[in-house]
Amino acid sequence: MSGQDVIVLGGGAAGCMAAIQAGKRGKKVLLVDGGKRVGGKIPISGGGRCNFTNRNAKPDRFASANPRFAHSALAAFSAADTEAWIAAAGIPYHEKKLGQLFCDRSALDVVGLLEKDLREAGVAVKLNAKVEGLDQGAGGFRAFGPGWEETAPKAVVALGGPSYPLLGATDLALRFARQLGLAVQDTAPALDGFVWNEEDAQRFEGLQGLSLDVRMSCGGKSFDEALLFTHRGLSGPVALQASLYWRPGEAVKIDWRPGQDLEASLLHTKTNSGYLNFENWLGLAQGAGLPRRLAERWSDLYSLGTGPVFNLGEKALRKAAERLKQWTFVPAGTVGWHKAEVMRGGVDTDELSQKTMECKKVPGLYFIGEAVDVTGQLGGYNFQWAFASGYVCGQAV
Repeated sequence: MSGQDVIVLGGGAAGCMAAIQAGKRGKKVLLVDGGKRVGGKIPISGGGRCNFTNRNAKPDRFASANPRFAHSALAAFSAADTEAWIAAAGIPYHEKKLGQLFCDRSALDVVGLLEKDLREAGVAVKLNAKVEGLDQGAGGFRAFGPGWEETAPKAVVALGGPSYPLLGATDLALRFARQLGLAVQDTAPALDGFVWNEEDAQRFEGLQGLSLDVRMSCGGKSFDEALLFTHRGLSGPVALQASLYWRPGEAVKIDWRPGQDLEASLLHTKTNSGYLNFENWLGLAQGAGLPRRLAERWSDLYSLGTGPVFNLGEKALRKAAERLKQWTFVPAGTVGWHKAEVMRGGVDTDELSQKTMECKKVPGLYFIGEAVDVTGQLGGYNFQWAFASGYVCGQAV
């Protein structure tokens, strides 16, 4: 193809949205993607049902060195706009919880909608085209890969990050940014489970599959959601959320029974049901209410003896309650790129216009979606950022 106005590299949610919006404005757009179909990670998202946005998508739900950067894009194409777009296409959907919107049938409904909108916007799509390079010349930008080469006055980089490499994800967007002189914030796998340190791996061995609702805190943020014990550490929605704000070497705090006054419960038990031992109290709903296997293990680890609670002093009981409310551990790390849902960090937002996503130092070049240092919490926020950043870019190229 020759004579295009814009090359969009990457056919995920952000790249497709940018191409669609530019095409609707009459621009000649070429979208290049290495897959057999556009959509990238969409088919496996949300358990196959695509959590395509969140009704609570505000800038404070995103991690970034500049927390306000996402404001303009999220205002220009809001969660309500995404919901209206899905609804207008006749795709049935529902709210699962906490503002999370999922397709009723399949994530492929969203892929099909993107494909339809690309066709209607007149976007040319080049699939099975691995992207290897991007450079700048007198005529604009040259993108190339094995067996292909294209040029255009403007280029949009929507190549995401290296999470889920089995789907072809790489750090190519960041390499392009660095090679063109742009600053990049440190990256790490995010929305990812925690791996035990050696001591805690021994302490909690054999509890995989056990789940319960807890409050997990780190990096100044707290989340109340389900926790899942795995054979390597802790996962579940609450761990994935906390991982976005965790840094290596930092402690993670867990309140095993949020909303419960365990000190009062233990002191009440001492006075009124003192023949209960600590392990039995741990397993009672009016006590700590922990799952049986965890109650047994906790009692073994932090035993206050097998005798009745009324034999224990108030100081010991308060200490036991405090440990359950403020238990801390230092993860050895997170599971890693092969399981992480997204990349944290990316192209420094100081390098970009928050209204258009254009590079300040390299006019005509745009970075959008996951490649940018804007990472949403779990629950549809990252799709919303992809759509919103793609929208404002497509309105500007």
